[in-house]
Amino acid sequence: MNHSFKSFNIRALELHSLYAWDYEWIMMTMDFLKAHDMNTLILHRNDFIDLIVYPGKYFGCPDRKYDSMLERYGEIFRKLYKYTPTRRSSPYQRYGFLKRVIEEAGRRNINIFIENKELFFPDIILEFYPHLVKNGKICANDSFWWEFTRVKYKEFFEDFPGIAGIITAPATGESRISIKSNRCECEQCKNTKKETWFSNLLNAMYEPIHAAGRKLIVRDFVFDPKAHREISSVMEKLPEDVVISLKNTPHDYYPTFPLNSRIGNVGNHEQWVEFDAMGQYFGWGIGIADLTEEYKTRFREVKEKGASGIVIRTDWESLDGHSVFRTPNKINLYAAAALSNSVDENSENIYYRYLDSEGWFDKSAEEPQKIKATLWFQALYSRTLPIIKKTLYVNDCVFSDSSLSPVTIEHAYWLALEKNSLRDWVKAKWDALNPEREILEKNLAEKDNALSEINYIYNISMEGCFGFCTNKLKELQNRFYVNKVYVSFYRDITRAVLLAHYVIETKEDRQSEFFNYIRKLLDEAINRLHDLEKELIEFSKTTSYRPHTIYTLLDPARVHAIRKDIESRITERILI
Repeated sequence: MNHSFKSFNIRALELHSLYAWDYEWIMMTMDFLKAHDMNTLILHRNDFIDLIVYPGKYFGCPDRKYDSMLERYGEIFRKLYKYTPTRRSSPYQRYGFLKRVIEEAGRRNINIFIENKELFFPDIILEFYPHLVKNGKICANDSFWWEFTRVKYKEFFEDFPGIAGIITAPATGESRISIKSNRCECEQCKNTKKETWFSNLLNAMYEPIHAAGRKLIVRDFVFDPKAHREISSVMEKLPEDVVISLKNTPHDYYPTFPLNSRIGNVGNHEQWVEFDAMGQYFGWGIGIADLTEEYKTRFREVKEKGASGIVIRTDWESLDGHSVFRTPNKINLYAAAALSNSVDENSENIYYRYLDSEGWFDKSAEEPQKIKATLWFQALYSRTLPIIKKTLYVNDCVFSDSSLSPVTIEHAYWLALEKNSLRDWVKAKWDALNPEREILEKNLAEKDNALSEINYIYNISMEGCFGFCTNKLKELQNRFYVNKVYVSFYRDITRAVLLAHYVIETKEDRQSEFFNYIRKLLDEAINRLHDLEKELIEFSKTTSYRPHTIYTLLDPARVHAIRKDIESRITERILI
């Protein structure tokens, strides 16, 4: 394919769960990349490098270049076995694994990048260097870590020169130690700015990566505007050959959030933009979310702002065994592949290729029938993202725990206002969840609207469409049925939470007719939760849908927990 200004240079899929260590899954993913003219695979685990590097120097290797870790192992196997026997063998096994992955990627002209969080290290390091622990806390600022980081990456690229580069997100606090999660209270830690720590770490990574002729990619992934500013100020000063990778929305993959303001503001650095296809925050593919039009809009925006790479995450580290490849959201991979090659790709073509490649068309169907079936399918699927937004978000605010329902009222509002705060990025949403009549009525109507829309889609799907295989049409109907159950489940829970929050927190007239009306609705909502819990228990006993994560999202225990919390809070309120 002749790539033009409409295409991205880097067209990547990212494996973020244990699939990053699953050889057959990696082969399947690379076959998809090759078939869809994508060129990059990212293997992402927070501790990936730590699991595959000894590092030899700290077990007695002389300071010289080795051709491979096998030679290093020959120097240190006795000490490894004495101090950390599992490390004696496990990096060696992963060495063979990654070598083979690199070879297979080379045959397909696919670049491999490794993504991890820093700092990570083997436990034994703390025994070798006890001064790193101060008053029971690991010190994140000891200068040892910068030497350790340089050694680790030097060894890694000696072993794996075929890896194209390293991706890291230093500001998340998701590594074993970092300045973000640092609990050490020594004087050095008290007096070290976060910016200084980020700079020390990234420079320690850059030197060996650059010396190996490979790329360092730094992500701005953080949880609040202050942290955003801290890491951004450091990223701006990095050498120009460092790539900046940015989530398409600030903080995380929330489809109701605005474009990440950093995109297009990275100086002379190459920039990649990251998207989620699986749906950590939009239903896991259980609540279907077709992102074709969303991608089309956002890809065009980031292309205009100078982005050279698109990264599509296929799974999530906290949900091992689940992937976009196993859900209705697989359409998002087809859309991402097509639109990363050309931001102007026709949507109908994307749906047609998906249906054709995934075996949806009946063998007897002629081309006009296939086109008609495609348009019918597109009309249904294209309505799914607006529905899931109205289901999992309240007035665009995050109202889920990574698509799971909240378990207490406080939990729901913490998720919306603190952990995943939209108002930090969009000031107009500051009052979006206030316990006020007008806001409450709007937010309740939003949930009812989501339920009405999914019922409509489900009913249309049950009418069927000529041109599809019988088994695929049945699959589609089952998908929308489960989606309907999920939307209804979430509507019932959210409705009860919103009503309870109003009754408990409102400053409006508690003697008013409206307040008494809401109090009655709350009683009905609580009774509905009693029934919902029983229904989901029965649903679990009498169905056997795939993937298994359907039952994680629709867990009756979550209904039980939120109902108990609401009942106890209301009782407390009445007694007060």
